[in-house]
Amino acid sequence: MQTRQRLELIEQECQIRNDLNKIQFTHYFTNEFMEKNTQFFCIEEFFESVGVTSQNALERLPIESWENHVQRSTTFSSWQEMLDSAGQEYALNNFY
Repeated sequence: MQTRQRLELIEQECQIRNDLNKIQFTHYFTNEFMEKNTQFFCIEEFFESVGVTSQNALERLPIESWENHVQRSTTFSSWQEMLDSAGQEYALNNFY
């Protein structure tokens, strides 16, 4: 998967289609979610730990490095699995 595709996937995963508003990443990946499923307190720490401090840094990071980071520091086997889980938890906490 190309970096641009990964970024588009992140953006797509962070939208609520019901009201067409974007969810802030920090709301999508709550601190509770991050503490329960990762070695980090918040999504910002997760990104910073692999050197991602901007969109440009994310685009430069090889997908293999990103996937390895997810596998090493979370309970998930892939970024997609992490996104899916965060989305399910967000939906349960906000729509049901």
